[in-house]
Amino acid sequence: MHNKNIRNLVFTGLMVAIGVVLAQFLSIYIPNASEPIIKFGIGYLPLIMASIIAGPVYGLMAGIAQDLLGFFIFGGPSGQTFFPGFTLNAALYGFLPGIIYRIRKNSGTKLFFWLNLVLAVLLFLGSFWYFLHVDQVISSTLTDNQKLLLAGIGLIGTVFLVVFDILVYKSKKYGDEGTKILFIISLMYVLTSLILTPIWLYIMNPGISFFVRIPLRIVKMPIEVSFYVILVSVLLEALGITKRKLEPGSK
Repeated sequence: MHNKNIRNLVFTGLMVAIGVVLAQFLSIYIPNASEPIIKFGIGYLPLIMASIIAGPVYGLMAGIAQDLLGFFIFGGPSGQTFFPGFTLNAALYGFLPGIIYRIRKNSGTKLFFWLNLVLAVLLFLGSFWYFLHVDQVISSTLTDNQKLLLAGIGLIGTVFLVVFDILVYKSKKYGDEGTKILFIISLMYVLTSLILTPIWLYIMNPGISFFVRIPLRIVKMPIEVSFYVILVSVLLEALGITKRKLEPGSK
């Protein structure tokens, strides 16, 4: 047990170091890093890996450590503003994946396949509502064509998630675990990128409406979710990690 704890601590520390580097040097901020409306990156990937492999408690510690280290080493000196909400985002990425991944169900693949479909349908309905009320929720600084384009792309993105769910479910390579990983990534994205982050940014800068920050995040969701699912699946397979090995009492 002692050796296992040491291995988990070492692995978690390694993931934190990699996460800080990925978040700072392989992320794209629009319009800028100080007050981003949208961000492309894979900085949370090491947190997901730490949570799944070492466990949610280690993942939670990794999330807090990665966010604080990233800010005090790189963010603060470059003029970024510290906000604890983003630390909460990182902590959730470090905690929830490990919890969900350890759920044991005889029909696990089908369960998460249907959960993914339900989540995609809810996103579709939300995007459709957005489309119908686009003039009410998006700033008038955008033209009508721009508003409709953003809302329309959001609808297409949710349809893509349904197709991606079916492809993962049918995949012989990732079918058993792929739907669960897809659900983890999709849920985390909705919770942090579509809900929490726009709230944090609005608190920091009330001059930009909460709703203005949503369309681009819906647009980038299929791209980022797909990228994360593929990377997590490949890394878990490369490391020889399986659900059976992670379950309590398994040999």
